[in-house]
Amino acid sequence: MSGDNADHDTEAHDPAPAVTFGPLKRALREHRYPVTAAELIEQYGAATLETPTATARLDALLEGCEETQFREPSEVREAVLRALDHEAPPATAADEWTELPR
Repeated sequence: MSGDNADHDTEAHDPAPAVTFGPLKRALREHRYPVTAAELIEQYGAATLETPTATARLDALLEGCEETQFREPSEVREAVLRALDHEAPPATAADEWTELPR
């Protein structure tokens, strides 16, 4: 039981990047994978992401990796964070991108 609490505490204290994906987060989690960046750009390219200092479009963030193939939503998230020069949080936080809430 204490192990469960430790996992949650660690997750709560990890600094998460201040990027808001908005409705795009759910769309990416529900999308069928694998998918290429070009396919995501075609379908969701106009979607915007909010950072504390700016707004960015998904097509601009993924434009350099059109040939990249993503196997799961967390890989898309990591590519977006890299494009924004953010460091991706540990895998435990990325897992929520792969699993839909029940």
